[in-house]
Amino acid sequence: MSQKVYAFEMQGTASNGQTWVSAGVVECTWPNVFNEIMKTVFDDLTHGKAQYGHPGVGCVGPYDVTAMRVEQQALSS
Repeated sequence: MSQKVYAFEMQGTASNGQTWVSAGVVECTWPNVFNEIMKTVFDDLTHGKAQYGHPGVGCVGPYDVTAMRVEQQALSS
């Protein structure tokens, strides 16, 4: 199975009602897409790299995922 490039955007809420969005690109095989996205999103949330609905409020877990979009990207030639 070959690796492909997938763009994603995930949205959710934190325990204090804070909203967040994490977006990026992962390169992997299809069966690993969800795990790779979850690793990236968790890193964004725990290192302050996600976009927060109320900046400066903080974002503590547990985190709830409310929406996720995954799109395969065309390979550049």
